Amino acid sequence: MYRHRHSRARRRGSVNRWRALPRAAFSIFAAAVILTRTGAADKLESLVGQWSQNEGLNGALLAMALPGGTAGSEDGPLQDAGDPPAVDEPAAGPDGAEPVPGTDAPPDQIERADSPPPEIIADLPPADVASVTIDGKDDGYPGSGSIYIQNRSQYDIDIPALLKADDGVRLSGDDVQVLIMHTHGSEAYTPDPFNNYTPTDTDRTTDTNYNVVRVGDEIAAILEDRGIKTVHSRTLHDSPAYNGSYNRALDDITAYVKEYPSIKVVIDVHRDAMVTQNGTKYKTVAEVGGETTAQLMFVCGTDGGGLVHDNWRQNLSFQMKLQDRLNTAYPGLMRPINIRDERFNQHVTPGSMLLEVGTSGNSLPEALSSARLFANALADELLSR
Repeated sequence: MYRHRHSRARRRGSVNRWRALPRAAFSIFAAAVILTRTGAADKLESLVGQWSQNEGLNGALLAMALPGGTAGSEDGPLQDAGDPPAVDEPAAGPDGAEPVPGTDAPPDQIERADSPPPEIIADLPPADVASVTIDGKDDGYPGSGSIYIQNRSQYDIDIPALLKADDGVRLSGDDVQVLIMHTHGSEAYTPDPFNNYTPTDTDRTTDTNYNVVRVGDEIAAILEDRGIKTVHSRTLHDSPAYNGSYNRALDDITAYVKEYPSIKVVIDVHRDAMVTQNGTKYKTVAEVGGETTAQLMFVCGTDGGGLVHDNWRQNLSFQMKLQDRLNTAYPGLMRPINIRDERFNQHVTPGSMLLEVGTSGNSLPEALSSARLFANALADELLSR
């Protein structure tokens, strides 16, 4: 059974803990108030517990600072760990835009992506990169069998019923079946001596040898080797401008589906980000066959935000079946499915998904390792139908 595991890449020098105590108390209390109001308070408990063990702070002091009056422990929850890197909202579409095939969505109902601020967990002592495993088993996520969800939508989710439902995803003939693309293609990973790049923004690069486009290449190659015809759009929709990424991505998806109406599955490959206010990065990891791999996470959109998305339950049903296959074969590889009110362009096909491959704290080899596991599991699922 996997639990959250935190590790420090380095530790700070010794400090006078008694002199630091008043400042620490004030900092924790201020952070608790801010995080409670912003809905991120559940992240504070685990990290403050870790700090208490590293810096020797008094447990009673932590109990006063933390929401609910209980101090966290090093194995405590780090929930709501990551969000998709953008929020989609209704926006006026470009002149002459066509409705998406297979839907009744008017041209003006497409997404706009606004550049979000980095996710703030807490202002804690600095570290380089820390590790965490979020598999849902110990953290109060709703679940059934090997499937866990983080439901941030307005809908009630019936996992057993969705697992039994027909998701409508079937391969057909020898035509293209899968499209891989990237709304935020410049998202990259923590460099290492063998995978170093020139950043174009924080944890981003337009060099497709090192960003999530490289991850998409890996998935596409394996699907092709398994006999599933796949096309890969290597377009960077977030460069040179981040805003409007989802608009441009939808245009790209629509063009591919028009050219290849046989497409059943659309995979929007991203990587997540978990960063503290002082710059500490967390990477999500799982141990598979003695190898450290980046955890994966599906983000499932719905029509809860008001955009037309009639087949979101089919999307979710397909993702749950794939999640079950992946977690059965590789326990701990998948984070809970993140279900949202936003649509994220998943209305085009019943097999659409947003796939987060690790976080900015993971290395490229860790991301490629989990991408290979995902691609083979997806091929197994599609070929078994």
